[in-house]
Amino acid sequence: MSKTVREIALAMGASADDIIKEKQRIRDEIKRQNISVNKSGNKFVIDDDDAQKIIDVLQNKTNEEDSKANEEKEELLRKIEELESQNDKLKEDNRSKTEEVNRISSQKDEEIRRLNRKIEKYADDFKDLNDKQLQLNNQQQQLQARILEQTKQLKDSQQKLLDSAEKSSQLQDKVDKMENASLWQRITRKFE
Repeated sequence: MSKTVREIALAMGASADDIIKEKQRIRDEIKRQNISVNKSGNKFVIDDDDAQKIIDVLQNKTNEEDSKANEEKEELLRKIEELESQNDKLKEDNRSKTEEVNRISSQKDEEIRRLNRKIEKYADDFKDLNDKQLQLNNQQQQLQARILEQTKQLKDSQQKLLDSAEKSSQLQDKVDKMENASLWQRITRKFE
Protein backbone atom coordinates (compact mmCIF):
# COMPACT_ATOMS: atom_id res chain seq x y z
CA MET A 1 0.00 0.00 0.00
CA SER A 2 1.17 3.57 -0.63
CA LYS A 3 0.92 6.82 1.31
CA THR A 4 0.60 10.46 0.34
CA VAL A 5 2.82 13.17 1.75
CA ARG A 6 -0.08 14.31 3.93
CA GLU A 7 -0.63 10.79 5.29
CA ILE A 8 3.09 10.50 6.12
CA ALA A 9 2.94 13.87 7.96
CA LEU A 10 -0.10 12.73 9.94
CA ALA A 11 1.61 9.39 10.70
CA MET A 12 4.52 11.38 12.16
CA GLY A 13 2.04 13.12 14.49
CA ALA A 14 2.10 16.59 12.89
CA SER A 15 -0.52 18.95 14.27
CA ALA A 16 -2.91 20.85 12.02
CA ASP A 17 -0.84 24.03 12.57
CA ASP A 18 2.44 22.31 11.62
CA ILE A 19 1.18 20.14 8.75
CA ILE A 20 2.38 22.45 5.96
CA LYS A 21 5.85 22.71 7.46
CA GLU A 22 6.02 18.94 7.98
CA LYS A 23 4.88 18.24 4.38
CA GLN A 24 7.71 20.46 3.10
CA ARG A 25 10.22 18.54 5.21
CA ILE A 26 8.91 15.26 3.75
CA ARG A 27 9.21 16.59 0.17
CA ASP A 28 12.77 17.76 0.89
CA GLU A 29 13.67 14.30 2.26
CA ILE A 30 12.13 12.59 -0.81
CA LYS A 31 14.41 14.68 -3.04
CA ARG A 32 17.44 14.11 -0.83
CA GLN A 33 16.99 10.32 -0.85
CA ASN A 34 15.95 10.21 -4.52
CA ILE A 35 12.82 8.28 -3.69
CA SER A 36 10.57 7.52 -6.59
CA VAL A 37 7.06 8.91 -6.43
CA ASN A 38 4.11 7.19 -8.15
CA LYS A 39 0.92 8.76 -9.31
CA SER A 40 -2.34 7.22 -8.20
CA GLY A 41 -5.25 9.19 -9.62
CA ASN A 42 -4.73 12.85 -8.78
CA LYS A 43 -2.35 12.08 -5.95
CA PHE A 44 1.32 11.32 -5.71
CA VAL A 45 2.05 8.38 -3.46
CA ILE A 46 5.11 6.74 -1.95
CA ASP A 47 5.66 3.05 -1.19
CA ASP A 48 5.23 2.04 2.42
CA ASP A 49 8.89 1.02 2.76
CA ASP A 50 10.08 4.38 1.42
CA ALA A 51 7.51 6.17 3.58
CA GLN A 52 8.87 4.32 6.63
CA LYS A 53 12.45 5.30 5.70
CA ILE A 54 11.37 8.95 5.44
CA ILE A 55 9.52 8.72 8.77
CA ASP A 56 12.55 7.12 10.47
CA VAL A 57 15.00 9.68 9.07
CA LEU A 58 12.76 12.65 9.91
CA GLN A 59 11.99 11.32 13.39
CA ASN A 60 15.72 10.87 13.99
CA LYS A 61 16.31 14.41 12.76
CA THR A 62 13.45 15.65 14.94
CA ASN A 63 14.90 13.77 17.91
CA GLU A 64 18.34 15.25 17.18
CA GLU A 65 16.84 18.71 16.80
CA ASP A 66 14.84 18.21 19.99
CA SER A 67 17.96 16.94 21.75
CA LYS A 68 19.93 19.89 20.41
CA ALA A 69 17.11 22.25 21.40
CA ASN A 70 17.05 20.65 24.86
CA GLU A 71 20.80 21.11 25.17
CA GLU A 72 20.44 24.72 24.08
CA LYS A 73 17.60 25.17 26.57
CA GLU A 74 19.70 23.62 29.31
CA GLU A 75 22.63 25.84 28.33
CA LEU A 76 20.31 28.85 28.37
CA LEU A 77 18.92 27.78 31.74
CA ARG A 78 22.46 27.38 33.08
CA LYS A 79 23.36 30.84 31.75
CA ILE A 80 20.16 32.24 33.27
CA GLU A 81 21.11 30.69 36.62
CA GLU A 82 24.61 32.17 36.31
CA LEU A 83 23.13 35.55 35.44
CA GLU A 84 20.70 35.31 38.35
CA SER A 85 23.59 34.44 40.64
CA GLN A 86 25.59 37.38 39.28
CA ASN A 87 22.50 39.56 39.59
CA ASP A 88 22.05 38.49 43.23
CA LYS A 89 25.74 39.23 43.87
CA LEU A 90 25.40 42.61 42.16
CA LYS A 91 22.28 43.35 44.19
CA GLU A 92 24.17 42.49 47.37
CA ASP A 93 27.13 44.64 46.27
CA ASN A 94 24.73 47.43 45.36
CA ARG A 95 22.98 47.14 48.75
CA SER A 96 26.34 47.15 50.52
CA LYS A 97 27.55 50.15 48.52
CA THR A 98 24.26 51.95 49.08
CA GLU A 99 24.64 51.39 52.82
CA GLU A 100 28.23 52.64 52.62
CA VAL A 101 27.14 55.71 50.63
CA ASN A 102 24.34 56.35 53.13
CA ARG A 103 26.77 55.98 56.04
CA ILE A 104 29.29 58.34 54.41
CA SER A 105 26.50 60.74 53.50
CA SER A 106 25.26 60.66 57.08
CA GLN A 107 28.78 61.37 58.35
CA LYS A 108 29.18 64.21 55.86
CA ASP A 109 25.79 65.64 56.87
CA GLU A 110 26.82 65.51 60.53
CA GLU A 111 30.15 67.16 59.68
CA ILE A 112 28.32 69.86 57.71
CA ARG A 113 25.95 70.44 60.66
CA ARG A 114 28.94 70.64 63.03
CA LEU A 115 30.74 73.11 60.74
CA ASN A 116 27.56 75.14 60.33
CA ARG A 117 27.24 75.35 64.12
CA LYS A 118 30.86 76.53 64.27
CA ILE A 119 30.20 79.08 61.55
CA GLU A 120 27.12 80.31 63.40
CA LYS A 121 29.17 80.57 66.61
CA TYR A 122 31.90 82.47 64.76
CA ALA A 123 29.24 84.70 63.21
CA ASP A 124 27.78 85.38 66.67
CA ASP A 125 31.28 86.05 68.04
CA PHE A 126 32.01 88.34 65.11
CA LYS A 127 28.72 90.16 65.67
CA ASP A 128 29.56 90.57 69.37
CA LEU A 129 33.05 91.76 68.46
CA ASN A 130 31.61 94.16 65.92
CA ASP A 131 29.14 95.50 68.51
CA LYS A 132 32.00 95.96 71.00
CA GLN A 133 34.05 97.68 68.30
CA LEU A 134 31.15 100.05 67.65
CA GLN A 135 30.88 100.73 71.39
CA LEU A 136 34.63 101.38 71.58
CA ASN A 137 34.41 103.69 68.57
CA ASN A 138 31.56 105.58 70.24
CA GLN A 139 33.51 105.80 73.51
CA GLN A 140 36.59 106.95 71.59
CA GLN A 141 34.55 109.66 69.84
CA GLN A 142 33.11 110.74 73.18
CA LEU A 143 36.60 110.83 74.71
CA GLN A 144 37.91 112.81 71.77
CA ALA A 145 35.04 115.27 72.14
CA ARG A 146 35.81 115.58 75.87
CA ILE A 147 39.51 116.00 75.16
CA LEU A 148 38.70 118.70 72.60
CA GLU A 149 36.37 120.38 75.11
CA GLN A 150 38.96 120.13 77.90
CA THR A 151 41.69 121.34 75.54
CA LYS A 152 39.50 124.32 74.66
CA GLN A 153 38.82 124.93 78.34
CA LEU A 154 42.55 124.62 79.08
CA LYS A 155 43.38 127.10 76.32
CA ASP A 156 40.72 129.45 77.65
CA SER A 157 42.15 129.01 81.17
CA GLN A 158 45.66 129.62 79.84
CA GLN A 159 44.45 132.70 78.03
CA LYS A 160 42.78 133.93 81.21
CA LEU A 161 45.97 133.20 83.13
CA LEU A 162 47.98 135.09 80.50
CA ASP A 163 45.48 137.95 80.63
CA SER A 164 45.62 137.88 84.44
CA ALA A 165 49.40 137.75 84.37
CA GLU A 166 49.47 140.69 81.99
CA LYS A 167 47.05 142.64 84.16
CA SER A 168 49.05 141.63 87.20
CA SER A 169 52.19 142.81 85.45
CA GLN A 170 50.51 146.06 84.51
CA LEU A 171 49.31 146.50 88.09
CA GLN A 172 52.76 145.63 89.37
CA ASP A 173 54.17 148.29 87.02
CA LYS A 174 51.69 150.77 88.42
CA VAL A 175 52.52 149.74 91.96
CA ASP A 176 56.22 150.02 91.15
CA LYS A 177 55.66 153.42 89.59
CA MET A 178 53.69 154.49 92.62
CA GLU A 179 56.31 153.29 94.96
CA ASN A 180 59.05 154.92 92.94
CA ALA A 181 57.05 158.06 92.27
CA SER A 182 57.93 161.30 93.88
CA LEU A 183 55.79 162.99 96.40
CA TRP A 184 54.54 165.44 93.84
CA GLN A 185 53.44 162.60 91.51
CA ARG A 186 51.68 160.93 94.39
CA ILE A 187 49.74 164.03 95.23
CA THR A 188 48.78 164.85 91.68
CA ARG A 189 48.37 161.20 90.81
CA LYS A 190 50.32 161.63 87.67
CA PHE A 191 52.77 158.79 87.62
CA GLU A 192 53.89 158.98 84.12
